[in-house]
Amino acid sequence: MLNLESLYACNPSFTICLQKENYYVNLATTRGEDVVKRMRRAIALSPNKPTYQLLSGHIGSGKSTELLRLKLELEQQGFAVIYCAADQYLQIDDVGLTEIWLVVLTMILQQIEKMGDLPSLAYLPNAIAEIEKWMRISVPINISPYVPRLQRVLQALQDSDQRRRQLHHYLEPRLKNSLIAAIEEVTKIEVDRLKQLGKKGLVILVDNLDLLSLEQAEIIFGEGGKYLRQFPCHMIYTLPLPAHADDKFQEQFQKYGNSPIVLPNLQLCDRDGVINSESLKLLRQIILVRMLPNIQLEQRLEQVTDCFDHLETLDQLCLASHGHLPYLLSLLQGCLQRQDPPIDLETLQQVLDSDRAMRLSTISDRDRQLLQEYLTSDQSDRVLTPEALNLCRRFLLFEHHDVSGSWFSSL
Repeated sequence: MLNLESLYACNPSFTICLQKENYYVNLATTRGEDVVKRMRRAIALSPNKPTYQLLSGHIGSGKSTELLRLKLELEQQGFAVIYCAADQYLQIDDVGLTEIWLVVLTMILQQIEKMGDLPSLAYLPNAIAEIEKWMRISVPINISPYVPRLQRVLQALQDSDQRRRQLHHYLEPRLKNSLIAAIEEVTKIEVDRLKQLGKKGLVILVDNLDLLSLEQAEIIFGEGGKYLRQFPCHMIYTLPLPAHADDKFQEQFQKYGNSPIVLPNLQLCDRDGVINSESLKLLRQIILVRMLPNIQLEQRLEQVTDCFDHLETLDQLCLASHGHLPYLLSLLQGCLQRQDPPIDLETLQQVLDSDRAMRLSTISDRDRQLLQEYLTSDQSDRVLTPEALNLCRRFLLFEHHDVSGSWFSSL
Protein backbone atom coordinates (compact mmCIF):
# COMPACT_ATOMS: atom_id res chain seq x y z
CA MET A 1 0.00 0.00 0.00
CA LEU A 2 1.25 3.52 -0.81
CA ASN A 3 1.99 5.76 2.19
CA LEU A 4 1.19 9.47 2.28
CA GLU A 5 4.81 10.50 2.84
CA SER A 6 5.73 9.07 -0.57
CA LEU A 7 3.06 11.13 -2.35
CA TYR A 8 4.57 14.61 -1.90
CA ALA A 9 4.76 15.02 -5.69
CA CYS A 10 0.94 14.96 -5.84
CA ASN A 11 0.83 18.42 -4.25
CA PRO A 12 -0.18 21.02 -6.90
CA SER A 13 2.65 23.30 -5.71
CA PHE A 14 5.32 20.63 -6.28
CA THR A 15 7.98 21.77 -8.76
CA ILE A 16 9.48 19.20 -11.08
CA CYS A 17 13.29 18.96 -11.23
CA LEU A 18 13.95 17.60 -14.69
CA GLN A 19 17.57 16.68 -14.02
CA LYS A 20 16.93 14.54 -10.93
CA GLU A 21 13.39 13.17 -11.10
CA ASN A 22 11.16 11.18 -13.42
CA TYR A 23 7.95 13.19 -13.07
CA TYR A 24 7.99 14.99 -16.42
CA VAL A 25 5.42 13.95 -19.06
CA ASN A 26 5.81 15.47 -22.54
CA LEU A 27 2.41 16.78 -23.67
CA ALA A 28 3.53 18.24 -27.02
CA THR A 29 1.70 15.67 -29.15
CA THR A 30 -1.69 16.63 -27.73
CA ARG A 31 -1.04 20.35 -27.32
CA GLY A 32 -0.73 20.61 -31.10
CA GLU A 33 2.76 22.15 -31.00
CA ASP A 34 6.12 21.55 -29.31
CA VAL A 35 6.86 25.08 -28.12
CA VAL A 36 10.16 24.05 -26.52
CA LYS A 37 11.42 22.78 -29.86
CA ARG A 38 10.26 26.00 -31.54
CA MET A 39 12.04 28.28 -29.05
CA ARG A 40 15.16 26.14 -29.05
CA ARG A 41 15.39 26.18 -32.84
CA ALA A 42 14.93 29.97 -32.95
CA ILE A 43 18.03 30.26 -30.76
CA ALA A 44 20.01 27.63 -32.66
CA LEU A 45 19.27 29.37 -35.98
CA SER A 46 20.74 32.64 -34.64
CA PRO A 47 23.93 31.65 -32.78
CA ASN A 48 25.70 35.00 -33.15
CA LYS A 49 22.75 37.40 -33.06
CA PRO A 50 20.62 37.89 -29.91
CA THR A 51 17.03 36.65 -30.05
CA TYR A 52 14.00 37.92 -28.12
CA GLN A 53 11.03 35.62 -27.52
CA LEU A 54 7.81 35.87 -25.50
CA LEU A 55 5.97 32.88 -24.05
CA SER A 56 2.35 33.12 -22.95
CA GLY A 57 -0.36 30.75 -21.76
CA HIS A 58 -2.82 30.17 -18.95
CA ILE A 59 -1.58 30.17 -15.37
CA GLY A 60 -0.78 26.53 -14.66
CA SER A 61 -0.56 25.48 -18.30
CA GLY A 62 3.03 24.33 -17.77
CA LYS A 63 5.13 27.31 -18.91
CA SER A 64 7.63 27.03 -16.05
CA THR A 65 8.06 23.29 -16.58
CA GLU A 66 8.56 23.77 -20.31
CA LEU A 67 11.08 26.57 -19.72
CA LEU A 68 13.04 24.25 -17.43
CA ARG A 69 12.92 21.58 -20.13
CA LEU A 70 14.20 24.19 -22.61
CA LYS A 71 17.00 25.07 -20.17
CA LEU A 72 18.06 21.43 -19.95
CA GLU A 73 18.00 20.91 -23.73
CA LEU A 74 19.93 24.11 -24.45
CA GLU A 75 22.59 23.19 -21.88
CA GLN A 76 22.90 19.81 -23.56
CA GLN A 77 23.50 21.65 -26.84
CA GLY A 78 26.29 23.76 -25.35
CA PHE A 79 24.58 26.98 -24.22
CA ALA A 80 24.87 28.55 -20.78
CA VAL A 81 21.36 29.21 -19.42
CA ILE A 82 20.18 31.41 -16.55
CA TYR A 83 16.65 30.73 -15.28
CA CYS A 84 15.06 33.53 -13.25
CA ALA A 85 11.70 33.18 -11.47
CA ALA A 86 10.97 36.90 -11.22
CA ASP A 87 8.43 36.63 -8.40
CA GLN A 88 11.13 35.26 -6.08
CA TYR A 89 12.98 38.57 -6.24
CA LEU A 90 10.30 41.18 -6.96
CA GLN A 91 6.92 42.42 -5.77
CA ILE A 92 5.24 41.14 -8.91
CA ASP A 93 2.06 43.19 -8.37
CA ASP A 94 4.10 46.41 -8.30
CA VAL A 95 7.15 45.97 -10.48
CA GLY A 96 8.80 48.23 -13.03
CA LEU A 97 11.31 47.88 -15.82
CA THR A 98 14.28 48.88 -13.66
CA GLU A 99 13.74 46.08 -11.13
CA ILE A 100 13.63 43.48 -13.91
CA TRP A 101 16.88 44.88 -15.28
CA LEU A 102 18.49 44.79 -11.83
CA VAL A 103 17.47 41.17 -11.18
CA VAL A 104 18.80 39.92 -14.52
CA LEU A 105 21.96 42.01 -14.12
CA THR A 106 22.48 40.49 -10.65
CA MET A 107 22.18 36.94 -11.98
CA ILE A 108 24.67 37.59 -14.78
CA LEU A 109 27.12 39.16 -12.32
CA GLN A 110 26.75 36.15 -10.00
CA GLN A 111 28.05 33.93 -12.77
CA ILE A 112 30.95 36.27 -13.53
CA GLU A 113 31.98 36.80 -9.91
CA LYS A 114 32.04 33.03 -9.29
CA MET A 115 34.86 32.84 -11.84
CA GLY A 116 36.97 35.54 -10.22
CA ASP A 117 37.36 39.30 -10.30
CA LEU A 118 35.46 41.42 -12.77
CA PRO A 119 37.42 43.41 -15.31
CA SER A 120 37.22 47.18 -15.02
CA LEU A 121 33.71 48.43 -15.79
CA ALA A 122 32.86 51.83 -17.18
CA TYR A 123 29.12 52.15 -16.48
CA LEU A 124 27.98 49.80 -13.70
CA PRO A 125 29.80 51.45 -10.75
CA ASN A 126 28.19 54.85 -11.33
CA ALA A 127 24.72 53.35 -11.91
CA ILE A 128 24.80 51.36 -8.66
CA ALA A 129 26.29 54.25 -6.71
CA GLU A 130 23.53 56.58 -7.88
CA ILE A 131 20.82 54.12 -6.83
CA GLU A 132 22.48 53.60 -3.42
CA LYS A 133 22.79 57.33 -2.91
CA TRP A 134 19.17 57.99 -3.83
CA MET A 135 17.96 55.14 -1.58
CA ARG A 136 20.32 56.23 1.22
CA ILE A 137 21.94 52.81 1.39
CA SER A 138 25.42 52.99 2.88
CA VAL A 139 28.01 50.66 1.39
CA PRO A 140 30.06 48.84 4.05
CA ILE A 141 33.77 48.84 3.40
CA ASN A 142 33.91 45.03 3.30
CA ILE A 143 31.36 44.80 0.44
CA SER A 144 33.27 45.29 -2.80
CA PRO A 145 31.57 42.86 -5.26
CA TYR A 146 28.56 44.23 -7.06
CA VAL A 147 26.19 41.31 -6.39
CA PRO A 148 25.70 41.93 -2.63
CA ARG A 149 25.14 45.61 -3.30
CA LEU A 150 22.50 44.93 -5.94
CA GLN A 151 20.84 42.36 -3.65
CA ARG A 152 20.59 44.97 -0.90
CA VAL A 153 19.01 47.41 -3.35
CA LEU A 154 16.46 44.82 -4.53
CA GLN A 155 15.59 43.87 -0.95
CA ALA A 156 15.11 47.53 -0.01
CA LEU A 157 12.77 47.97 -2.99
CA GLN A 158 10.77 44.89 -2.00
CA ASP A 159 10.39 46.21 1.54
CA SER A 160 9.13 49.69 0.63
CA ASP A 161 6.13 50.67 -1.51
CA GLN A 162 7.23 54.28 -1.40
CA ARG A 163 10.71 53.52 -2.71
CA ARG A 164 9.26 51.50 -5.60
CA ARG A 165 6.93 54.36 -6.57
CA GLN A 166 9.77 56.87 -6.44
CA LEU A 167 11.96 54.58 -8.51
CA HIS A 168 9.28 54.12 -11.19
CA HIS A 169 8.34 57.80 -11.46
CA TYR A 170 11.53 59.73 -10.77
CA LEU A 171 14.72 57.69 -10.82
CA GLU A 172 13.98 55.28 -13.69
CA PRO A 173 13.98 57.99 -16.42
CA ARG A 174 17.31 59.35 -15.12
CA LEU A 175 18.94 55.91 -14.83
CA LYS A 176 17.70 54.42 -18.08
CA ASN A 177 20.68 55.25 -20.27
CA SER A 178 23.35 54.40 -17.70
CA LEU A 179 21.65 51.10 -16.78
CA ILE A 180 21.28 50.10 -20.42
CA ALA A 181 24.96 50.81 -20.97
CA ALA A 182 25.85 48.76 -17.86
CA ILE A 183 23.62 45.88 -19.01
CA GLU A 184 25.19 45.79 -22.45
CA GLU A 185 28.70 45.99 -21.00
CA VAL A 186 28.28 43.24 -18.37
CA THR A 187 26.37 40.90 -20.69
CA LYS A 188 28.97 41.23 -23.42
CA ILE A 189 31.74 40.39 -20.92
CA GLU A 190 29.89 37.21 -19.87
CA VAL A 191 29.07 36.16 -23.44
CA ASP A 192 32.72 36.61 -24.49
CA ARG A 193 33.89 34.63 -21.44
CA LEU A 194 31.47 31.79 -22.18
CA LYS A 195 32.52 31.57 -25.81
CA GLN A 196 36.17 31.38 -24.76
CA LEU A 197 35.14 28.37 -22.67
CA GLY A 198 33.59 26.75 -25.74
CA LYS A 199 29.94 27.62 -24.99
CA LYS A 200 27.65 28.57 -27.87
CA GLY A 201 26.20 31.57 -26.07
CA LEU A 202 24.11 32.84 -23.15
CA VAL A 203 20.34 32.36 -22.80
CA ILE A 204 18.30 34.07 -20.06
CA LEU A 205 14.80 32.83 -19.19
CA VAL A 206 12.69 35.31 -17.16
CA ASP A 207 9.68 33.44 -15.82
CA ASN A 208 6.47 34.41 -13.96
CA LEU A 209 6.03 37.82 -15.58
CA ASP A 210 2.75 36.31 -16.80
CA LEU A 211 1.51 37.15 -13.28
CA LEU A 212 1.60 40.86 -14.15
CA SER A 213 -1.64 42.75 -14.57
CA LEU A 214 -2.51 43.89 -18.08
CA GLU A 215 -1.73 47.49 -17.09
CA GLN A 216 1.73 46.53 -15.80
CA ALA A 217 2.40 44.41 -18.88
CA GLU A 218 1.48 47.36 -21.12
CA ILE A 219 4.19 49.46 -19.48
CA ILE A 220 6.87 46.76 -19.39
CA PHE A 221 6.24 44.97 -22.69
CA GLY A 222 4.54 47.81 -24.57
CA GLU A 223 6.31 51.08 -23.86
CA GLY A 224 9.30 49.31 -22.35
CA GLY A 225 9.45 46.46 -24.84
CA LYS A 226 12.34 47.92 -26.78
CA TYR A 227 14.41 48.11 -23.59
CA LEU A 228 13.89 44.43 -22.77
CA ARG A 229 15.83 43.71 -25.96
CA GLN A 230 18.93 45.52 -24.71
CA PHE A 231 20.65 42.42 -23.34
CA PRO A 232 23.11 41.26 -26.07
CA CYS A 233 22.18 37.60 -25.56
CA HIS A 234 19.17 35.35 -26.11
CA MET A 235 16.20 36.46 -23.95
CA ILE A 236 12.86 34.75 -23.27
CA TYR A 237 10.18 36.37 -21.09
CA THR A 238 6.79 35.06 -20.04
CA LEU A 239 3.86 37.35 -20.85
CA PRO A 240 0.29 37.61 -19.44
CA LEU A 241 -2.15 35.78 -21.67
CA PRO A 242 -4.57 38.72 -22.27
CA ALA A 243 -1.68 40.74 -23.73
CA HIS A 244 -1.41 38.25 -26.58
CA ALA A 245 -4.69 39.46 -28.08
CA ASP A 246 -4.72 43.05 -26.82
CA ASP A 247 -4.66 45.73 -29.53
CA LYS A 248 -2.27 47.90 -27.50
CA PHE A 249 0.44 45.26 -27.82
CA GLN A 250 -0.05 44.38 -31.45
CA GLU A 251 1.84 47.40 -32.79
CA GLN A 252 4.90 46.45 -30.71
CA PHE A 253 4.68 42.81 -31.76
CA GLN A 254 4.38 43.72 -35.44
CA LYS A 255 7.11 46.37 -35.24
CA TYR A 256 9.70 43.95 -33.89
CA GLY A 257 8.32 40.75 -35.42
CA ASN A 258 7.99 39.04 -32.05
CA SER A 259 4.48 37.67 -31.70
CA PRO A 260 4.19 35.71 -28.44
CA ILE A 261 4.30 31.92 -28.52
CA VAL A 262 1.22 30.60 -26.72
CA LEU A 263 1.46 27.31 -24.83
CA PRO A 264 -1.92 25.65 -25.45
CA ASN A 265 -3.82 23.70 -22.82
CA LEU A 266 -4.10 19.95 -23.24
CA GLN A 267 -7.01 19.10 -25.55
CA LEU A 268 -8.92 16.42 -23.67
CA CYS A 269 -12.20 16.64 -25.61
CA ASP A 270 -13.34 18.30 -28.83
CA ARG A 271 -16.22 20.76 -29.21
CA ASP A 272 -18.72 17.89 -29.40
CA GLY A 273 -17.43 16.28 -26.21
CA VAL A 274 -15.60 13.43 -27.98
CA ILE A 275 -12.69 12.30 -25.81
CA ASN A 276 -9.17 12.42 -27.24
CA SER A 277 -7.81 9.01 -26.22
CA GLU A 278 -4.16 10.14 -26.49
CA SER A 279 -4.79 13.08 -24.17
CA LEU A 280 -6.52 10.82 -21.67
CA LYS A 281 -3.54 8.45 -21.71
CA LEU A 282 -1.17 11.34 -20.98
CA LEU A 283 -3.32 12.63 -18.11
CA ARG A 284 -3.32 9.13 -16.63
CA GLN A 285 0.49 9.17 -16.78
CA ILE A 286 0.67 12.61 -15.11
CA ILE A 287 -1.22 11.17 -12.13
CA LEU A 288 0.47 7.77 -12.06
CA VAL A 289 4.03 9.07 -12.42
CA ARG A 290 3.49 11.20 -9.30
CA MET A 291 2.00 8.31 -7.34
CA LEU A 292 4.34 5.62 -8.71
CA PRO A 293 7.53 7.52 -9.62
CA ASN A 294 9.82 4.50 -9.40
CA ILE A 295 7.75 2.31 -11.72
CA GLN A 296 8.56 2.14 -15.42
CA LEU A 297 6.12 3.82 -17.83
CA GLU A 298 4.81 0.61 -19.41
CA GLN A 299 4.18 -0.97 -15.98
CA ARG A 300 2.27 1.87 -14.32
CA LEU A 301 -1.13 0.99 -15.77
CA GLU A 302 -0.63 -2.59 -14.59
CA GLN A 303 -0.38 -1.21 -11.04
CA VAL A 304 -3.21 1.32 -11.31
CA THR A 305 -5.16 -0.53 -8.59
CA ASP A 306 -2.43 0.46 -6.11
CA CYS A 307 -3.63 4.03 -6.66
CA PHE A 308 -7.34 3.76 -7.61
CA ASP A 309 -9.98 1.10 -7.10
CA HIS A 310 -10.54 0.91 -10.87
CA LEU A 311 -9.05 2.46 -14.00
CA GLU A 312 -12.47 4.08 -14.58
CA THR A 313 -12.06 6.09 -11.36
CA LEU A 314 -8.75 7.48 -12.62
CA ASP A 315 -10.38 8.31 -15.96
CA GLN A 316 -13.24 10.14 -14.26
CA LEU A 317 -10.70 12.21 -12.31
CA CYS A 318 -8.91 13.10 -15.55
CA LEU A 319 -12.12 14.03 -17.37
CA ALA A 320 -13.29 16.22 -14.48
CA SER A 321 -10.16 18.35 -14.86
CA HIS A 322 -11.10 19.59 -18.37
CA GLY A 323 -7.43 18.94 -19.24
CA HIS A 324 -6.29 21.68 -16.83
CA LEU A 325 -3.21 20.36 -14.99
CA PRO A 326 -3.34 22.42 -11.75
CA TYR A 327 -7.04 21.60 -11.39
CA LEU A 328 -6.30 17.91 -11.96
CA LEU A 329 -3.68 17.89 -9.21
CA SER A 330 -5.93 19.94 -6.93
CA LEU A 331 -8.66 17.30 -7.24
CA LEU A 332 -6.13 14.51 -6.63
CA GLN A 333 -4.90 16.32 -3.52
CA GLY A 334 -8.48 16.57 -2.29
CA CYS A 335 -8.90 12.82 -2.67
CA LEU A 336 -5.65 12.05 -0.83
CA GLN A 337 -6.69 14.32 2.04
CA ARG A 338 -9.79 12.14 2.51
CA GLN A 339 -8.48 8.64 1.83
CA ASP A 340 -5.34 6.55 1.53
CA PRO A 341 -4.80 4.94 -1.87
CA PRO A 342 -6.38 3.18 -3.60
CA ILE A 343 -8.85 6.04 -4.09
CA ASP A 344 -12.38 4.80 -4.68
CA LEU A 345 -15.13 6.27 -6.85
CA GLU A 346 -17.21 7.34 -3.85
CA THR A 347 -14.38 9.48 -2.45
CA LEU A 348 -13.70 11.03 -5.86
CA GLN A 349 -17.38 11.91 -6.25
CA GLN A 350 -17.43 13.53 -2.80
CA VAL A 351 -14.42 15.66 -3.75
CA LEU A 352 -15.97 16.66 -7.09
CA ASP A 353 -19.31 17.57 -5.47
CA SER A 354 -17.64 19.56 -2.69
CA ASP A 355 -15.32 21.37 -5.10
CA ARG A 356 -18.14 22.24 -7.48
CA ALA A 357 -20.34 23.57 -4.67
CA MET A 358 -17.48 25.69 -3.31
CA ARG A 359 -16.66 27.22 -6.70
CA LEU A 360 -20.26 27.87 -7.64
CA SER A 361 -20.82 29.63 -4.30
CA THR A 362 -18.32 32.32 -5.38
CA ILE A 363 -20.15 33.24 -8.60
CA SER A 364 -21.54 36.77 -8.84
CA ASP A 365 -24.21 38.01 -11.23
CA ARG A 366 -21.45 39.45 -13.43
CA ASP A 367 -19.69 36.06 -13.43
CA ARG A 368 -22.89 34.36 -14.59
CA GLN A 369 -23.25 36.89 -17.40
CA LEU A 370 -19.68 36.30 -18.54
CA LEU A 371 -20.03 32.53 -18.37
CA GLN A 372 -23.14 32.70 -20.53
CA GLU A 373 -21.33 34.89 -23.08
CA TYR A 374 -18.30 32.59 -23.30
CA LEU A 375 -20.29 29.36 -23.42
CA THR A 376 -22.48 30.36 -26.36
CA SER A 377 -22.15 28.40 -29.58
CA ASP A 378 -20.25 31.06 -31.58
CA GLN A 379 -16.93 31.10 -29.71
CA SER A 380 -14.29 31.04 -32.43
CA ASP A 381 -13.57 34.77 -32.26
CA ARG A 382 -13.70 35.06 -28.47
CA VAL A 383 -10.61 36.39 -26.71
CA LEU A 384 -10.04 36.37 -22.98
CA THR A 385 -10.71 39.63 -21.18
CA PRO A 386 -9.16 40.18 -17.74
CA GLU A 387 -12.57 39.37 -16.21
CA ALA A 388 -12.82 36.10 -18.12
CA LEU A 389 -9.22 35.24 -17.23
CA ASN A 390 -10.21 35.64 -13.59
CA LEU A 391 -12.89 32.97 -14.14
CA CYS A 392 -10.25 30.67 -15.64
CA ARG A 393 -7.97 31.15 -12.65
CA ARG A 394 -10.87 30.23 -10.37
CA PHE A 395 -11.48 27.03 -12.39
CA LEU A 396 -14.94 28.22 -13.44
CA LEU A 397 -14.11 28.61 -17.13
CA PHE A 398 -11.72 26.51 -19.23
CA GLU A 399 -10.29 27.64 -22.57
CA HIS A 400 -9.52 25.15 -25.36
CA HIS A 401 -8.05 25.50 -28.87
CA ASP A 402 -8.49 23.72 -32.18
CA VAL A 403 -7.98 24.58 -35.84
CA SER A 404 -11.11 26.77 -35.78
CA GLY A 405 -9.94 28.87 -32.86
CA SER A 406 -10.83 29.04 -29.17
CA TRP A 407 -13.76 27.47 -27.39
CA PHE A 408 -14.75 27.22 -23.74
CA SER A 409 -16.20 24.80 -21.22
CA SER A 410 -17.27 25.10 -17.61
CA LEU A 411 -18.04 23.04 -14.52
